[in-house]
Amino acid sequence: MSRTMGFTSHARYKCLEDLQKDSVDLCLTYCGWEYCESGYRFGPNKREAYVLHVVKEGKGTLEINKKKYKLGPKDAFLIPPGVEAWYEADKEEPWRYMWIGFVGLKADECVSGAGFSLKNPTRKIGCMEKISDYIDRMLEAHQLSYGDELTRNALLMLCFAAFMEDYAKNSAEDGTNSGRSYPGFVYVKHAMEYMKEHYSEPLKIGQLADFIGINRSYLTSSFKKVVGCSPQEFLVNLRIEKAKSLLKKTDLSINAVAASVGYADQLAFSKVFKQHCGKSPRMYREEKMELIVMRAKGYTAQEKM
Repeated sequence: MSRTMGFTSHARYKCLEDLQKDSVDLCLTYCGWEYCESGYRFGPNKREAYVLHVVKEGKGTLEINKKKYKLGPKDAFLIPPGVEAWYEADKEEPWRYMWIGFVGLKADECVSGAGFSLKNPTRKIGCMEKISDYIDRMLEAHQLSYGDELTRNALLMLCFAAFMEDYAKNSAEDGTNSGRSYPGFVYVKHAMEYMKEHYSEPLKIGQLADFIGINRSYLTSSFKKVVGCSPQEFLVNLRIEKAKSLLKKTDLSINAVAASVGYADQLAFSKVFKQHCGKSPRMYREEKMELIVMRAKGYTAQEKM
């Protein structure tokens, strides 16, 4: 069994997609850039990963969370996983943009630190050249080797370092604050740290709230405002990401993997895993990666590697 990773290189479109999600903390899943055609529209749809776009030139429109945003050069916009959105290039001055898609346990923290949230999904950036260089280098590292995988994820971290530095500088200049100013942020941070340390143990959200010293409803509402999901969803995602790493990188039995991530019942673990990944733990472990190189967007594969 195999799965494909696509690489497309064309004068107006360059993209790397369907990357293996092996890094638990922060992992690149796709990246690219495109000179969009007049009026080109994508969506509405929902993503499985975060996707962050940066507009290099031209104009376009984003609709997300029932709001429309008119965007231009140096605007960046975030679409969180599970959130419906669409975006469209201007008919007179269609935009050229670049993007990164990513998942991982630190994804929420990176997004917040870079100044993005569902409430504030767009902002101006002053680090365009750095981000453009990092994405170009990601695209160059498109082979299936472990070295290229490490290179892509290292460049993803450099992207967020640039975004965070830029946001901190802008916030200091205009007096704005990030989500860290929200009163419940400190509780959410404690809850996330506790779950990362104890995900392999039986863990109930009510008990977690008691441990932190707040009620469950306040923890849940704070989590949704800061992270974009409930504490239970975060815990399940955490366990599944850990399980995926164990399945790919160890020879542990499925039952042992389930126990290692807090599931005493292998059947229950397999059911949750399939709901999140679209395949059983055994199928996920057995699938192999295959690189497909294409001449242009939407073209038939040119070669396999």
